[in-house]
Amino acid sequence: MRKVMTFFMIVFALSAIGCRKEAAPGTVRYIGFKVYDPVYIAQDKGFFQKHGVNVEIIDLVAAGPTALQAVSGGNAEACLSATMAIIAARAQGLPVIGVSDIQSTIGTQALEEFFVRKDSGINSIADLKGKTLAINMAKASFHYTWLMALTAAGLAEDDVNFIILPFDQQELALSNGRVDAIGLMQPYVLRAKQDPELRLLCTALDVFEDKQFCLHVLNSVWAENNKKTAKAFVAAIAEAAAWIEANQREAKLIISKYTGVDTQYIEDYHFQKNAAVIIPDAQFWLDYMRGRGEVTADWLRVSDFATNRYNPEE
Repeated sequence: MRKVMTFFMIVFALSAIGCRKEAAPGTVRYIGFKVYDPVYIAQDKGFFQKHGVNVEIIDLVAAGPTALQAVSGGNAEACLSATMAIIAARAQGLPVIGVSDIQSTIGTQALEEFFVRKDSGINSIADLKGKTLAINMAKASFHYTWLMALTAAGLAEDDVNFIILPFDQQELALSNGRVDAIGLMQPYVLRAKQDPELRLLCTALDVFEDKQFCLHVLNSVWAENNKKTAKAFVAAIAEAAAWIEANQREAKLIISKYTGVDTQYIEDYHFQKNAAVIIPDAQFWLDYMRGRGEVTADWLRVSDFATNRYNPEE
């Protein structure tokens, strides 16, 4: 496999971010990523304002390890990231902590769905040997889900090639043969499902069943020094998650506005109650990362990288 960028290679991209070093009191600079995010709902519906926090959404193509480096460096106070990337960052000493739900496989909601061309001859994960797989970024949730699936099928990471492509480019790349398999999440999945030339290969539910795998993240030092603002930020997200559950149709309109994806391709979306961090799921990912040898810090505990202490509903 041609090696994808490592965590430390990715962070050099941050030189282009150019955020100011300190936010105004009561302000959270949030690195937005164009997925289904309750932060967009909380911003649009005035929930942040209601809870007394000003949120500035930084519109960057950045999430996962890249965004974590920005938050840990004080260029922003919050972002979203796969739990696996949060663990890796915290193990390296970066001051980041997951505080609320953004992506969980719940019931029939897979969120991560993987596609191949119908005429590809790929009928199982084992058939991916020697193939090229698209991921939205290295060392983030889709990358690790692929790795888990490959291991379960008896394949090694070096048996495939990974290429990094944004979600909105992956379906075209699959259709024109640039890649052999892709992985998509809301709000980019439904169009691929409706494409007659594509076929669903597997989902996150097939790989790791019901699990929370992505969280909103705060700079942990900032959060401890600004507890009122941190709690207000999480409280507004919890309110947004509850509002979405009761107003799925209107929520799609807001998500469409922030992501540019047509509402006809946005499915209903569900969150953990109160947008809470699921501690056993965080432990699952810590055990997984240790099992892969990617985290060797003996001192690291779930409470170091994931918490509900800023969630007033928990």
